[in-house]
Order: sequence, then C-alpha cells, then structure tokens
Amino acid sequence: MNKKVMIGCPVRNRAWVLPRYLECLGKVEYLPEKTEYCFVINDCVDETPEILESFASEQRSPVKLIRMDYGHDQGHDRGKYSFARLASLRNLLLDGFLDSDADYLFSVDSDILVPPSALSCLLEDDCDIVSALVCNGHELGNEKIFNILKRKNGRWMHLLEFPRDKIFQVDCTGAAYLIKRRVIEACGVRYSAALGAEDIGFCHSAGKKGIKIFCDSRVECTHLMRENDII
Repeated sequence: MNKKVMIGCPVRNRAWVLPRYLECLGKVEYLPEKTEYCFVINDCVDETPEILESFASEQRSPVKLIRMDYGHDQGHDRGKYSFARLASLRNLLLDGFLDSDADYLFSVDSDILVPPSALSCLLEDDCDIVSALVCNGHELGNEKIFNILKRKNGRWMHLLEFPRDKIFQVDCTGAAYLIKRRVIEACGVRYSAALGAEDIGFCHSAGKKGIKIFCDSRVECTHLMRENDII
C-alpha cells in the first residue's frame, strides 16, 4: 500500500489520555514515510500542548500542530462542549489535510485506542468513508451502542444489530474513520452542527452527495470515555 495517510483530530485538555492515545498511534502498522499527523489544539489549560510538542519532536513522520483558541466559556468534558465549535475545529483539521499531499485522512478521536492493524485493514476496504467499530454505550449502560447509526423515518437511530465479521453500510459514523481525499476535496464535504453532533452533519452531507459510508466491524477500538477508564 503506497497511499499517504494523515492521522489526527482536535484536542483539548486531554493530558489524561494522550500518552496512551499517541502510544497506540505509534504502533499502527504503516510506513512512517507514508504517515503524517495533524492535531488542532484549542483552549487547553493542562499539559496537552507540551505532550503533543514532545510527540512531534520524536516522530520520523511530519506532525502539524494547529492552534485555535476560542476562550474557555465552553466546557470540554463529555456532554458540555459546543457541537458548533467542534464542527469548526474539525473543519480546521480538514483544511490542514487539504494543505498536505495525503491521500486519506484517518480521523481518530483522542480518547480512542486503535489496534495496530486498524489503518491497513481500513485501507484494504477501499471505501470513500469507512469506520472502525467503537463502543459508545458504557455510560448509558448499554454495551450494544456503537458509533454507527441508520436514518429511519427522519430520525438517527443507533444500529444495535449488525454483523461482527465483515464490512457493512451505515448512514452515519464517527470516532475513528478513514476518509478518501476526494470526499473532502472534490465533493466538498464538511462538518456542521445543524443536525446536532458534528459527525452527523458530516455524514449527512456525504450522503446527500451520494457518498456511501461503511463500518468494518472486524476492526474494533477501545473507547476511554473517562479518566478512570485508563488501562
């Protein structure tokens, strides 16, 4: 596989999880010369910037750090942040990607631990947008809730029953997904908070442009939703 991949996400006050997150990214099985990173750092009051600067200094692959501070009026804990602000930050990540020569963007949220084979497996799927499987249901007490949704009767519904051994189509995903350059560059898909969560806005925009979205359930990541989840 000779495709170049950018890996990254927006990051705010994630010092509690960044060492584990970056350790997992460093173990991804892909050529360093075909990999680069981009992180959008915003409104941090912890050691997040220093951790990312240290990571950048140690990498053989290029690391781009974009800083965008809006002020501290919005909380950063789960459920307290602004989807509109997240959409803006994720669009800055897309701008950073378009400024590169990468063929794919591997968007991996900073609380997601990817397995070493994740990137190579998703690349082999050769989809415009394809996600790994990520459980989001820990705090809701339902381990069947993952990062995949279907749109039914105008509503976005979590897909609770799905195959666990193959790739399948979904209407929306998030957390950890691989995006082909054409989706962002040629088709102009962007993040929006108009429908709620920014990932829904992105996937809805993609769907309206005829872009199919998939999940590969053979690639499953670990989701660290709280500081006491660190393993």
